[in-house]
Amino acid sequence: MLGMCSRSLRVRPTHSSAGNPRPPLTACTRLAGALGILLALGWMRTAAGASDAPGNAIRLEISPRLCTLSARDQQCDVIVHASWSAPQDESLCLVLLGRPEIKRCWEDYASGTYTLHLEFAQDLTFQLRDPSLRNILASEVLRVLREALQYRHRRRQPWNVFD
Repeated sequence: MLGMCSRSLRVRPTHSSAGNPRPPLTACTRLAGALGILLALGWMRTAAGASDAPGNAIRLEISPRLCTLSARDQQCDVIVHASWSAPQDESLCLVLLGRPEIKRCWEDYASGTYTLHLEFAQDLTFQLRDPSLRNILASEVLRVLREALQYRHRRRQPWNVFD
């Protein structure tokens, strides 16, 4: 490749929308630009992957993740299972936003589970925090889906052979 770049290969000049010719680009210039973009994208992906690697993250899972209310229901009434895991022993607290009475802490564990009975009408956010409750380490939302009664109008009138 480098031997090819030492030669002066020219690409046919192109014209901009104003009609002014742009200076011709060599194949090496285009190749260098493309390689620069690929290297930059690879670096960004590596930097992002280091923080999102599954082996480095604390995972929080809740079940169920969705509560569906029918038209006659006012609130969800479910048993929620929360579980977490970490690559090494951690001291963590599971908290429920808006419900200060619900808090479960573990000290020097690599995983934990918590089961509780809840009644609620709005989305609930579960968070794993450090023992001082300042840093959020993982978060999951239990969503409430309300059944929407929709009256569908037909797009056209049905036809009848006997009319």
